[in-house]
Amino acid sequence: MAEFVEFRSEEMIPELEQMERIRLFDKGDIRLIAKRRKEFEYKIQRRTKCKEDYLRYIQYEMDLLKLIRVKREKLGLIQKKAEIDYSIANRVNKLFKQAVFRFQDDVRIWLAYYRFCKQVRFYSTVSRMLVRMLQVHSDKPLLWKLAAQWEFEDCHSVENARQFLLRGLRFHPDSKVLYTEAFRLELQYAALKRKQREEKEAAEAAAQAAATAADSSGTPAQTSESSSVSLAPATQSRSGDEITDQVIEGRLAEVIYETASKKVSDVAFLISLLSIAKDYSFTEKLQAKIVNDLLSRFPDDELTWDAMARRELEGLSYSADPPVSDALSPNNEASMEIVEEGASNNKPAIKNPLKERIRRCCAVYTAAVKQLPTERMWTLYLDTLFELNQDLSHLPTFKKKLLRAAFQGAHSAGLMIEKYYLHWVDILEKSKKYKKLGAVLRVATERIPSSVELWQVRLRFHLSKNEERAGIDVFQAAIARLGSENAATLPLWKMLLLYCQTKSSHKVEQVFRDGLQQGPAVSAPLKPMFLEWLVIMKGIVAARKVYETLSIQPPYCLELHNKMAALECMQPDINVKQIRKCYEVACEQFGKNNTDVWMEYVKFEQKRGDPKNVSEIYWRALKNLDPMHTDIFVSEFSLVKTGLTAPQGATT
Repeated sequence: MAEFVEFRSEEMIPELEQMERIRLFDKGDIRLIAKRRKEFEYKIQRRTKCKEDYLRYIQYEMDLLKLIRVKREKLGLIQKKAEIDYSIANRVNKLFKQAVFRFQDDVRIWLAYYRFCKQVRFYSTVSRMLVRMLQVHSDKPLLWKLAAQWEFEDCHSVENARQFLLRGLRFHPDSKVLYTEAFRLELQYAALKRKQREEKEAAEAAAQAAATAADSSGTPAQTSESSSVSLAPATQSRSGDEITDQVIEGRLAEVIYETASKKVSDVAFLISLLSIAKDYSFTEKLQAKIVNDLLSRFPDDELTWDAMARRELEGLSYSADPPVSDALSPNNEASMEIVEEGASNNKPAIKNPLKERIRRCCAVYTAAVKQLPTERMWTLYLDTLFELNQDLSHLPTFKKKLLRAAFQGAHSAGLMIEKYYLHWVDILEKSKKYKKLGAVLRVATERIPSSVELWQVRLRFHLSKNEERAGIDVFQAAIARLGSENAATLPLWKMLLLYCQTKSSHKVEQVFRDGLQQGPAVSAPLKPMFLEWLVIMKGIVAARKVYETLSIQPPYCLELHNKMAALECMQPDINVKQIRKCYEVACEQFGKNNTDVWMEYVKFEQKRGDPKNVSEIYWRALKNLDPMHTDIFVSEFSLVKTGLTAPQGATT
């Protein structure tokens, strides 16, 4: 093993010498680099190979390469790149090859290798590496997609990209990812070839126009002849190498769609293909076919109607203009030709301004909620209108009116979700329609009784209008529906307490005592709040009496003891005995698995009590704490005793 390490180290010497010669690093840095590399080499040469050793070595070399590039830019050095930069990149490449060979199952190493090769432009290595990776991980569709994207986008080889996707589909005949990528690739390729053909035709037309102009101006015939001769080879090449019309028109994408729609019966998948196709102007027939398939195969799916409505909003409509609900009916046999906004189809383009598009979109949704009166359909309808209302720079009144009408429709149908009830309540509150707001909140909490937020809004509505009796009725109904053990009801208790403190102070104590009868999730947070209120309103003596009762009632509450100790310390005449009592009870109840209660006791005695008691508390803690907590306590105690941490706690 040592022989291999020494051999590798000697191979690096010229590289290190060049670093020092061009003054990238000084001698000390060079020695450190050599030492670190030797350490890494020993680790990867061990009999038992460790993946982390390879990854750390690779990361070190990549960081070194980045540092060298930064130094080159800073110092303006361009010499010896082959001997230094490329040498390091080749070393990382070899390390990656060894790593992926030994740890083939780890996809992360393959992907890291892929990113590295792209970064240093080892393009030929990437293609070979992708083939090897897919031999090992052929069960992962995303890797087939990655390989196809590399070939098409970076290597500009559509044939290789197609081969990767076709091979991937043999392994995964039902893969949505691969079908989507193949569909997108063919459309991108068709768009690219159309653009190239248009540019070529434009260049030929310009050249022909120039030749004609030269002839008309009396240019010698030889110039015209030479011009025509120069165009002839281009025309001949065009006839030999031009892509077929079927590819340019996107017929391959149609074939892929046909296959995919047979293999994958999923409305969301077809809609995703439709959203890809609409970005290309030459896919009118393909879009019409997908729309027809959606309406014939999934007429009762909410996503179908949502997709049709959003197309109306984007200006993608049918050429005829019957009532939209009739046009989208699955039984409608009329042709469904798509016309984009501003397009012409042997007749004037249909003017389709924003307001008209919104109107047609809402007409589709209106038909949809009649045919499919479901919560999901109404939610999709409201989602679209809510998105429209995010931008009120155009048609603000019209958009708001539509949203209010949709809210009312979903509410009347009893199919509105909590999210939109809250939005509607906010709108009604801002417009000061309090009568309507109260009625909506009542129905909303009846339909969605598990919604804590709706109960909170309803309770706040009544209390803000000083309707105490109605507010208490709502509060009691909420507790009954949500359950006394539900921690989510705590905000309702706090809201009622805050109202009583400001409006009905004589009821505060009774509300607190009612809250203490609830489950631990509610009663535990209310206990320290009750003590604080008692100290403010009735004094420390009343709080001590209540504390004596609450402190021994299960379930125990640590915050109760901390709060009482803090309140005692805030008194003008501090009663050390009472404070010790709080800490004693806390240690008794929580001292087995909580080191903080002992440390707070220690800090109190050091600062406000008697430091002589610290030793006794220390030994009691060691005796009572579980073994796994003893070491933690000893460490914390040592820090406090040596003064490395300031003795402060709940009592300060």
